[in-house]
Amino acid sequence: MGNILGILGTGVSGLFAAQAQIDVAGNNITNVNTEGYSRQRVSLVTSSSQVTQYGVFGRGVTIENIVQIYDSVLANTIRNETSDLAYYTTTQDALTNIEIYFNELEDGSGLGEAMSEYFAAWSDLANTATDQSDEALIKKQTVVEKADLLAEKIRASYTAMEQVKQQSNNNVKDYVSEINTISQNISYLNSQIAMVEATGQMANDLRDKREILLNDLSELTNVSVVERTSGQIAVYVGGNALVDEGAYYQLRTAQTSGSDTDFSIFWGTPSSVDKLGVDVTESFSSGKIGGELTIRDSVVQSYMDSLNDLAATLIVKTNELHSVGQGSDKLTQITSSSGVKNASYPLSDPAGALPSAVTAGVMRITIYDSDGKVVDNLDIEIDPKVDTMNSIISKISYADGNPNGGIIQASLSQNNTIKIYSESGYSFSFAEDTSGFLTASGTYGFFSGENASNIGVSSLIKENISYLATSKSGAVGDNQNAKAIADLKGSKVFSQNVTLDEYYALFVGKIATDKSTADTYATTKLHLVTEYSKKLESIKGVSLDEEMAEIIRFQRAYEASARFINVVDEMIDKIVNGLGTGGR
Repeated sequence: MGNILGILGTGVSGLFAAQAQIDVAGNNITNVNTEGYSRQRVSLVTSSSQVTQYGVFGRGVTIENIVQIYDSVLANTIRNETSDLAYYTTTQDALTNIEIYFNELEDGSGLGEAMSEYFAAWSDLANTATDQSDEALIKKQTVVEKADLLAEKIRASYTAMEQVKQQSNNNVKDYVSEINTISQNISYLNSQIAMVEATGQMANDLRDKREILLNDLSELTNVSVVERTSGQIAVYVGGNALVDEGAYYQLRTAQTSGSDTDFSIFWGTPSSVDKLGVDVTESFSSGKIGGELTIRDSVVQSYMDSLNDLAATLIVKTNELHSVGQGSDKLTQITSSSGVKNASYPLSDPAGALPSAVTAGVMRITIYDSDGKVVDNLDIEIDPKVDTMNSIISKISYADGNPNGGIIQASLSQNNTIKIYSESGYSFSFAEDTSGFLTASGTYGFFSGENASNIGVSSLIKENISYLATSKSGAVGDNQNAKAIADLKGSKVFSQNVTLDEYYALFVGKIATDKSTADTYATTKLHLVTEYSKKLESIKGVSLDEEMAEIIRFQRAYEASARFINVVDEMIDKIVNGLGTGGR
């Protein structure tokens, strides 16, 4: 049998074990509201037994370690789902901001309503006499005002999307900075954890702090985590290490090649080949930063492209008709709204190109005398493969046979635009243009600009509504041009074989569908994160009822060990003081 001091040691080990368990339970209770805290338990193992001739006697209990109650697999699942949730809530928020500008349910707020009112104004004008009556002037002014409102709404919507895109771009830069800070802190905690656990103990509180940082990181981006045997971790984004044990790797942002505003994300040490490091932008597929990149590069950009298509088509199709029509006042001079980079390059060359395509064709200029009678029709043949802005100017100036002061002249104006003007006592109009030069250069167009960012009403028409080309021939009662422009509303002018209204409806429908999809995914992911978090909390969280029950159990164990020690103490006292007293 064991010696009596060994029996005493058994009791003492039980006393220490119960004391440690009460200590840890008390720590759990005090941290019940501490963010990220994982409850702890004392890990006990049977002490080494004592082998005697009478058998093997147990020698109490040994405190092996203070262990953390945690499920790393479930925690990793939550991080992945949290990253997805942050991605969808980010896209959801951005789409909510965009949707405001295309609200067709509230009167007067929608771009679609403005477009309907614009075409209605043209239709109303087409049913009015082509004179200078008050009614005609009022309706012409209404057309200009409705067009101005439509252009303003298009520009405002485009600007709003630019702002959403820029905000996403700025957020990307801010989030990269946050990732770098978190990565640095994780690497520091890695080193501290390694130092503690090298002694054989568990750095539970440090691990909790590291988990909080990992959770914060997962909100920002998609991460994968690998734990080393030393207790340190490596954190990767798309195969690129942000943290590897005690080292961390900074990310950098720099302007994307070919963009004046967008930022790309770079990783690694800059080299002669990759002066900014490796471009890892596409590795960020989830989290807030993934959502911002998707909004910036895909979602909003596609909306901007669609709005540009809508505006450009509206501009081109309206101007095609307007440029070969006539107002109540004929032209004596006009300057195009668009020019070329270099007036000496062919129109088919990028350096000499106009905003929209020019094809081989004829532009007819009709000359009138002071009585409004036709004097001449001048046909200007245009071939974009050969002709430059300068050559077209020469052709117009030479058209009447007198390049040095004839009835019609042309010259190069500011920003390489074209100015066409007639001799005093004469006026002109454009009767035909199969080349598309007038539309491409913005000459006598109703709309100015080329896309959604700069669409507007021609300053020529805003300053003098008598130039509004409602007529095709200029004859009394001819409102054909106004009717043709009004009829554009129902014309299938897009390659998808849809009208302007239908194209806009598809555009708005796409935004609504994208928003609904983001809402659905965000709701689903929130439910998953909530349920998984509840499950993890049931594993790692502190239950006050459970801890109080455990304290009572540990208290009883402590009391039992103390009583056991009292018994052994009495045995020792008996041996020391009670034996050998016979005969006294």
